[in-house]
Amino acid sequence: MQGALILAGGKSRRIKRNKALIKLGDKPLLLHVVEKVLESTYETVVVIGKNDESDKYASFLPSKVTILKDTVKGKGPLVGILPGMQKMRSEYTVILPCDSPFIKREVIGHLFKKAQGADAAIPRWPNGNIEPLHAVYKISPSISAAETALRKDELLIVDMIKRLDKVVYVNTDELKIFDQELITFFNINSQEDLKTAKILKSKM
Repeated sequence: MQGALILAGGKSRRIKRNKALIKLGDKPLLLHVVEKVLESTYETVVVIGKNDESDKYASFLPSKVTILKDTVKGKGPLVGILPGMQKMRSEYTVILPCDSPFIKREVIGHLFKKAQGADAAIPRWPNGNIEPLHAVYKISPSISAAETALRKDELLIVDMIKRLDKVVYVNTDELKIFDQELITFFNINSQEDLKTAKILKSKM
């Protein structure tokens, strides 16, 4: 079984709003992401901020989506990833941010295939940078790795990844077969990004 874990608890310092709730077209950014994974995964979990109101998210998310809260405020994505994974019953999960509205289902499907028999499949750009928040992880070893990292007060996703035994890095050029412009990785961090997203959406 495969699931989807979407992180919606970030602070959004630059855009000064809750990115998950910003509307692109007629729906929140978070819903764009949820709709991309809902049909192809067994379960979908959304992790929101510790002080966010669950009802606000439940008002627009499909009823089959599980909504969880961060257990600790302002400590980064790993503290949201761990309780999300602990709640899931799937063997593998894709982890996604809430602010990438143009994710391609085919890219996610390819990453699930590449992750089989490994602990993770993570996109990697030609310059060596990786996309840990657009990646597929095997849940059981990732929980152990995240717990160990957090016990040592290591809060970055790479602190979890470095404790996984077998990580498959997928060259982003390989993903162009499914997403020529690689807009799967386009995320919204500023008002300018939001303007660009509106232009991109208008061309679809």
